[in-house]
Amino acid sequence: MNLRTKPTWELRAIIKALTLPVSSFLNTDEDNERLEQAQIVLYERRLKNSQPIKMEVKWLEQYILHYALD
Repeated sequence: MNLRTKPTWELRAIIKALTLPVSSFLNTDEDNERLEQAQIVLYERRLKNSQPIKMEVKWLEQYILHYALD
């Protein structure tokens, strides 16, 4: 199963379903692997989405400092 093509809401639903206390002991090895992969994909998406914001803030800080010193 390719989880990278799944939308974020679906990955969150998969993680929620596989981490429920009632079902956690019923999970197979395949389910545990799917849970781990879904968590990795979400983590990578968060990293990917946060980088442009950090870069933009860094650029804005440099811009402000440059013109504040003039």
